[in-house]
Amino acid sequence: MAAPKVSSVFEFEEGGVTYSCCLETPTGKDQADAWWWFSVSSAADRQRYAPFRHTAGDTPAKVRPRIVAWYEEMLVKRAQPSVPAYRRGRPPAAVAAANAAAAATVVDNEP
Repeated sequence: MAAPKVSSVFEFEEGGVTYSCCLETPTGKDQADAWWWFSVSSAADRQRYAPFRHTAGDTPAKVRPRIVAWYEEMLVKRAQPSVPAYRRGRPPAAVAAANAAAAATVVDNEP
């Protein structure tokens, strides 16, 4: 697999983090298939991210706040506790509501 063509590269610092950004178009594709990629200077985060496609009129000044907002939101989501994908039975809120409804029905039906 050939490396993608790099059309635009820039770097900036925000909040003590250095963002290295580039616009990449996969080999054999046109500019309409370009994505903004970035990485950060953190030793704990060695990932590269491609959060959104290139749109007409994109400039580093317009892309910068979008990248920072996306990355900060991703960090917030990453810090949240994980939610299991599968839970056996009813969710706790549904169980509590069902028990309350059942208790109210039993009380109403007593002579």
